[in-house]
Amino acid sequence: MRPARRELGLGAGPLALYVGNLKPEKGVVELAQAWPAVARHLADAELAIVGGGPLRDEVAAFAGARATLVGPQPLERVPLWMAACDVLVLPSHVEGTPNVVLEALASGRRVVATAVGGVPDLVTSATLGTLVPPRDIDALADALMSALRTRYDATEVARLGARGGWAASAAALHQVLSDAARDSHS
Repeated sequence: MRPARRELGLGAGPLALYVGNLKPEKGVVELAQAWPAVARHLADAELAIVGGGPLRDEVAAFAGARATLVGPQPLERVPLWMAACDVLVLPSHVEGTPNVVLEALASGRRVVATAVGGVPDLVTSATLGTLVPPRDIDALADALMSALRTRYDATEVARLGARGGWAASAAALHQVLSDAARDSHS
């Protein structure tokens, strides 16, 4: 078993992880509604939900026995949860470019997410994960079942998903800002 799982007291079965606020636009209720179908088909699969918010009770009611609402965690513990999981899930209705997806990919973890905002720019191939329509509970459940059954190379996910790391990201942002400044002076 992975050291992160041991430290967190988790079993060896497939683990899906959600990290974020428990509020409507994050799609966490749809995740909770999708999870029982996943649990019926994958007897040893677990869902960990890291975060807090106003929908905690509703999420707990839908998700069922093999889902654990961990609650808010200190920022320094999130990498431990990433290391423990097999798949990160982000079922948001709207997003920009979510850091949690960048962090998961850089950690070598595949992603199941909704095709909103900047997410399709990050999850660009089946190697990196699966995109589903927002609010589609059945598609989310199917994608999670498939992702949790599929082996993958974490090193390859990290290589493709890191997109050059922070230095490359900073250089790209600098170039965009430089081009914008130059264009505004033209």
